[in-house]
Amino acid sequence: MESGGLRRACVLAGWLLAAAAGMLMLTQAFGANGSRQVAALQALTPYVLLGLVPLAGVACWAHADRLAVTAATIGVSGLVLASPMVFTPDQPEPDPAATGVTVAAVNLLYSNPVVDQAADRLVEQNADAIVFSELTVDLQTALNAHRLADMYPHKIENVRPYAGGIAVWSRHPVVAGEQLDTINSALDVTMTSPDGPLRLIGVHPPTPIFDFSGWINDLTTFGDVGSAASEPTLIIGDFNASRWHPAFRDVLGRGFVSAHEAHGRGFSTSWPTDEFIPAFVRLDHALTGNGLVSTAIEDFTLPGSDHRGLVVSVAPAG
Repeated sequence: MESGGLRRACVLAGWLLAAAAGMLMLTQAFGANGSRQVAALQALTPYVLLGLVPLAGVACWAHADRLAVTAATIGVSGLVLASPMVFTPDQPEPDPAATGVTVAAVNLLYSNPVVDQAADRLVEQNADAIVFSELTVDLQTALNAHRLADMYPHKIENVRPYAGGIAVWSRHPVVAGEQLDTINSALDVTMTSPDGPLRLIGVHPPTPIFDFSGWINDLTTFGDVGSAASEPTLIIGDFNASRWHPAFRDVLGRGFVSAHEAHGRGFSTSWPTDEFIPAFVRLDHALTGNGLVSTAIEDFTLPGSDHRGLVVSVAPAG
């Protein structure tokens, strides 16, 4: 192909890529959840934006000024969307007299073949409470036979087949609230922490790929229930959603702060960890609100799972 033909082909391909990126960013700009296919593409937003960099370079090489400007404009819109991940959101200062608590959240993976090793890792984390998702009867039996179970005398469990089970184990007393109107099981409990009552909402909505309307329903419910609480509140678990999903940003807009973003780790990832590709999206979150603030956040590898676990330190605001 002659150089002129190659240049025209590159420009045409560039416009097609820019059009796809532009349409994706329009769903972000208007907060459109779209469909299961759109939700899957939205999770890839940062990688689409990165692709605009070489596109702009090719456009400059081909002297396609309008294409270069278009790619740059779409890229800038992405930077605006990502700004909360770059400029950490404000939080109140924690009460200096507070003891604070640590809460871990893990997606066990219902078919986890090395749950004893996963329990060993949780012993090392030594959190005050643990939120488990994908808790099956077999995993529950194995965990309760492990020394980890002795560390947590207070347990609220809703065991279901496959990915539907969830549980909260705690060192401090916990009381279950009303059952949430969610597609997948979620737990709304109140912990009697050293600093007073703490509302703990353990979550694991369905994926948008398998149940898009249920995913939207559950995320909306978490925002509604969490924002209506009067106690300091932590919503934690596998949300099957990222910052790049408008439905998740709607939850944040109800007055909640991502602990990862608050501590400068908004671009960190948590899934998948069991594939040949590296983890490329964060689906696991700890959100604080109603006078609760995060003071630290860490991720850790959980043997046998396809997600990284997290442990967040929280305390009431001063």
